[in-house]
Amino acid sequence: MNILQGVIQSVTEPPHPLHVGQAFVVWALYIGVAESRVICQLLLNHTSDTDLKETIEHVIADVEKPLEHKLKHYLEHHGIGIPPTTGDKPRADEAQIPPGAKFTDAEIANLLVVKIEGMVNLCHIGIAQSVRDDIGLLLMEAYQHLALQGFTIKKTMQQRGWFRTPPLYPFSPKAGANAQ
Repeated sequence: MNILQGVIQSVTEPPHPLHVGQAFVVWALYIGVAESRVICQLLLNHTSDTDLKETIEHVIADVEKPLEHKLKHYLEHHGIGIPPTTGDKPRADEAQIPPGAKFTDAEIANLLVVKIEGMVNLCHIGIAQSVRDDIGLLLMEAYQHLALQGFTIKKTMQQRGWFRTPPLYPFSPKAGANAQ
């Protein structure tokens, strides 16, 4: 990542004007991060697992809030309208949520992974489409922070037996020979 940052930061040409694709990706990522933060706040109310709580609190405080602020600042600086987002959710007592209405820890972890994966994919699309170096760098930084959180959650999921792996693909020499 440091190599890519060095390359992008060394480019001195004036930035191209924003095109609609670049503006949209930053705008959509802002919504994704802001809404993910609110979902994380809700999910905190559903778990008593200390590692999962710490992970969620870290994602909110050290990834989503700073990234949300950075994206909002970028949008404001470039005159792009800030979309409305859901406000913060209060803390609740996990024990007060009825079992039928409560997410399990495995469901919480999988929801987090899906949200993070969606935002990482959006970063990929934006990086590939970006003409401006500042947007490319912004999205690479976002990608790096989000992907690291995905790895952290994956480790917890593996330790707890919550990780779902697809079935192994059975290699068949006959299938390989027919493919030619």
